[in-house]
Amino acid sequence: MKALKFYSMLILLLPSISFAETHKKVQAALDYKLPENTCKKPKPLPRTTEAVGAPIQNTGSIIAFEGSGADEVSDVDSYTIRRLERKHERYNKCLAEFKGNLLDDMEELKASAQFGLTQSQADTILLNMSGIQKVYMTEDGRLEKTDRKDAD
Repeated sequence: MKALKFYSMLILLLPSISFAETHKKVQAALDYKLPENTCKKPKPLPRTTEAVGAPIQNTGSIIAFEGSGADEVSDVDSYTIRRLERKHERYNKCLAEFKGNLLDDMEELKASAQFGLTQSQADTILLNMSGIQKVYMTEDGRLEKTDRKDAD
């Protein structure tokens, strides 16, 4: 008789024990940390000065020589400029990939809600999603470190 009561209690308690565990995707969403942006920002491109070499024209005449024979003057040689342009292209590609991964992470966090959440779990996941949104909306994919004294 005691064994029958024990097994019937066990049968009644097993479903509640199994539901008490959080799903692995929900737990991953709760433990989510923003990835570090490893894209190295290159130096800014050198500024060029105004175009020179175009013939001087009268003020009332038609602009016939616009853009023809004009050169851009810079203190940096063309090889260095092209190298910096390639660095900027690589940086932009890396940043686009980083932000794309952030969007994928955001979708995973949203998808974790299908397994059922408590209010505190939902608040934590929404906080993680807002962190992703803040990083995504920045120009360089990094959050500025704010001083606590400035925030007050």
